[in-house]
Amino acid sequence: MFKNLPLLIFILIIGVSTSTISTNEHLPTFLEWTLPIISIIFNATAVVGLSLHKPMKQAEDNLNEVIR
Repeated sequence: MFKNLPLLIFILIIGVSTSTISTNEHLPTFLEWTLPIISIIFNATAVVGLSLHKPMKQAEDNLNEVIR
């Protein structure tokens, strides 16, 4: 899995953008099926990578300590 946070955020932005384009535009048949598949792959990769990212876990632990 990717461990580079800016890369994960970039992949998430690309996934959301392709999802928006595929739902809002009238596209040729090839792109009508390709863009949603690409957006699902990018979004799933980014969400899994961000949820497994270690600094995010450390930030969450620090936030939980502050809240207590």
